[in-house]
Amino acid sequence: MTGLVIDAHGNLYGTTSLGGSGGGGTVFQLTSSGGQWVYSVLYSFHGRLGPVGGSLIMDSAGNLYGAASGDGASGAGMVFKLSLSDGSWTLTDLYDFMGTTDGRYPDGVFLDSAGNLYGTASEGGAAGRCNNDGCGTVWEITP
Repeated sequence: MTGLVIDAHGNLYGTTSLGGSGGGGTVFQLTSSGGQWVYSVLYSFHGRLGPVGGSLIMDSAGNLYGAASGDGASGAGMVFKLSLSDGSWTLTDLYDFMGTTDGRYPDGVFLDSAGNLYGTASEGGAAGRCNNDGCGTVWEITP
């Protein structure tokens, strides 16, 4: 489990890198009710390794953003957005890493005031270094 994010209502959000119905980790919510915390899964990933590191952030509208290391179209990771609409959370795949020069296995997401997302990937990038896997990348996604 990584660090938690709190919303304006006091709900907590976090991730697990394994588990969930898909086996590839989860994004979850903890809601306080009657002095107890109620746990609910917002999304289950299906890759070999889901969100890791400090990979969950929230914008001012309450959308959650993160990166899942082993998910996405090529299994090299993805950047995602979870949005609440009509009581249900919907995942939008913002970017699928190809595992080459763009990086592989993203492990963090940061959001600036303009809505740009930044992060790092632990592998990929320039070939010929780090056992031909690349030494990682720093990436940016603009809205």
